[in-house]
Amino acid sequence: MRAGLRQVDVALAVGTSDTRVGVIEAGKLTSVPLLDIARHAAAVGLRLHARFYPAGPPIRDAAQVALLDRFRGRLSGDWLIKLEAPLPIQGDQRAWDMLLRAGRQTIGIEAVTRLRDVQAQVRAAQLKRRESGTQRLVLLVAATHANRRALSAAEALMRAGFTIGTRTALTALAAGRDPGGDALVLL
Repeated sequence: MRAGLRQVDVALAVGTSDTRVGVIEAGKLTSVPLLDIARHAAAVGLRLHARFYPAGPPIRDAAQVALLDRFRGRLSGDWLIKLEAPLPIQGDQRAWDMLLRAGRQTIGIEAVTRLRDVQAQVRAAQLKRRESGTQRLVLLVAATHANRRALSAAEALMRAGFTIGTRTALTALAAGRDPGGDALVLL
């Protein structure tokens, strides 16, 4: 209706019957092929956008597992560690790569092996922190030349969002203490 089209107009554009368009729009089918949904959306001036979220084994990226293992080896035994910790939001598919707990302190760890879009990755991690109620965020980044160049290019953004550096953060976490702010850790 918003597009100013009748079901018969949509049916002509899609190449189906107006009855089928009505059934699809009413949500009365148990399944509709994705291609049909995309055609229907295009006919009314919309674009279909889909996202995929991991399912199955929690961590499948060998480089990320290695990075998390190196980090884990630097932590105090006082931390309760949970891998792939889901956000406490009903239906939300996001998870922390690692979540640290000690008493009431929670620290969300986002492990990044390859920085591609620093601003987007930082924004997503900070949004996850805010929405999960986690007190601290540690952005754990593999210490590669490419990642160092990306971080250097985004230096102002990183300084504003992450006030604690690698050495200070690792010292505090190794002692079972709060690092005192959001941290960028290069390992």
